[in-house]
Amino acid sequence: MTDHSVVLGAGIAGLLAATALADAGHDVTIVERDRLCDSPSQRRGVPQGPHLHNLLSRGWQIIEDLAPGLIDDVITAGGLVLDDARIGARMHIQTGPYTFNRTDPVADPAALATYLGTRPLLECALRRRVTALPNVTIKDGHDVGELVAGQPDRITGVTITDRRTAAVHTLEADLVIDATGRATRTPLLLRQLGYEQPPQQSFTVRGVYYSQQIAIPDHDEFAERLILVIPRGGAGRGGLAAGEHGIWTLTIAAHADQHPTPPTTLADMLTLAEKFVPAHIHPILRRATAMSDVAVYHYPGGMWHRYDRCTRHPDGLLVIGDALCCLDPIHGQGITMAARHVQVLRTYLRGQGSVDSQRFYRSLAHLVAPVWATNLPPGYASDRSAKARARRRAFQWGRRKILEAADDIVVTERLVRIVNMVDPPQRLLEPRLLARVAGHHLRNAVPPPTPRLRLRTKTHA
Repeated sequence: MTDHSVVLGAGIAGLLAATALADAGHDVTIVERDRLCDSPSQRRGVPQGPHLHNLLSRGWQIIEDLAPGLIDDVITAGGLVLDDARIGARMHIQTGPYTFNRTDPVADPAALATYLGTRPLLECALRRRVTALPNVTIKDGHDVGELVAGQPDRITGVTITDRRTAAVHTLEADLVIDATGRATRTPLLLRQLGYEQPPQQSFTVRGVYYSQQIAIPDHDEFAERLILVIPRGGAGRGGLAAGEHGIWTLTIAAHADQHPTPPTTLADMLTLAEKFVPAHIHPILRRATAMSDVAVYHYPGGMWHRYDRCTRHPDGLLVIGDALCCLDPIHGQGITMAARHVQVLRTYLRGQGSVDSQRFYRSLAHLVAPVWATNLPPGYASDRSAKARARRRAFQWGRRKILEAADDIVVTERLVRIVNMVDPPQRLLEPRLLARVAGHHLRNAVPPPTPRLRLRTKTHA
C-alpha cells in the first residue's frame, strides 16, 4: 500500500519536501492557506516575497538535484546566470571594511554559480514542477486545524478547513511535514496533545527591510548584477539585484529604530542606497523609475525549535525549514538551509523507507548548529566564563586575519565557497590556506628594502 504524506505549506521548503516524498513513492497532499495562481505573484503567506533574495550556490545545487531542470526553467523565465570565473566581475560583495579579490579568476567557478530571479519566480517555477508530478496534489485555500493522533505516540493525520466554504476535513497521513515557516503552530498543537513544547533558542536583532522594484534603463552601463553590502557596525546595509524582465530589487536593511522617518518613495530609497552602492553606479541609479511601492518587512530575530532535545516526540511528524529554525535573513541562508533539510529527508527516505523523527532532528541539529552560531549578533553568548571569552576573542582575531588576507584570490575563493555553503567552515583551518594568510601578513609586516645609493666616481681624462 502506498504511503500518504501531507505537507503543510506550499512555500519553497514544502514544495521541495513534496519532491523528495514523491520520489520515494509517496502520494503527497500539500495544504496551503493562500490561493495559488500559475504565474509569479506576491502572496500574503510570504511577506518577505517582495524583498531581495540571495539563494546561495549550494542551495541552487541541491534544488536542481531535487527538481532537475528547475534552473533551466528559471533562466527561460528571465532569470540571470552569474558564473564568471572572475567572481567580482558582476558581483560586488562587501562585509565590513575588507576588500576581496575581484580581478583574478577562481579555480572552480562552476561551484560558485548563482542565478538571479525574484522569490515569486523561483517559487512559481518550482510549483509548476511539483504539480506536474502524478502523485502530488495541492489543496490551496485551506487552513490547518489540529494534528490527529489516532495511535499512541503517533500522528496519523491533520484537520483542514476550506476557507471558502468553512467545511472541515480530516486528511489521514502516514507522515505529516510542517513547512509553514516562522508562523508554525506545531509547538502549540503538540502541547494540546499532551506533548512537551520543544526548548527554544533565540536571538534578537529587531531588523526591518525596505524594498522596492525598480527599472534602471541604462543598467548596461555597469557590469554588476548583484550588490550585497554589510558594513562594519551594520549601518548602511543593503542590496541591489537584477531580476527577470529587467526589473531590479533594491533593499535597504536596517534596525527597527534606525530610520525615525522610514523611506516611502523612490527618492528616499535612492538616498539610502548611495551609502552602499558603488560610486560609479550612482549617476545611473538616479535615473531609475519605481515599479512598485516600498514594501516593509519586520523580523524580530532568530528562533530555533530544539526538537532534537525533546524527551518525547510522536512519530509521523517532522518539522523543516523556518518552522524548525529561522535565521537572520540578512545572510540570505534560509532557502539554502531548507533545501539542506530536505536533502537529509530524502537520504532517510531512500535509505530506510521511513524516517525516525529523533534521528532526523539530530541530523538537522548538526547542520544548523554552525550556521546558527554565525548568526548570533556581536556580544551574544550564553557562556560568560573567562575561557569562553578568550576562545571567542581568539576566533574573532583569526577570522579578522583571514579576511585581511582576502586580496589573495585563493583566500577569497575559499571564503566565498564557505559563505555559499559549498565548503564547511573547517576548511578555513587547512594548513595550505593558513600558510597563504601568514605569507600575506609577513609580506605586509616587512618594510620594502631601502634603495641603495650608487656613488658615481669621477673619472679624469
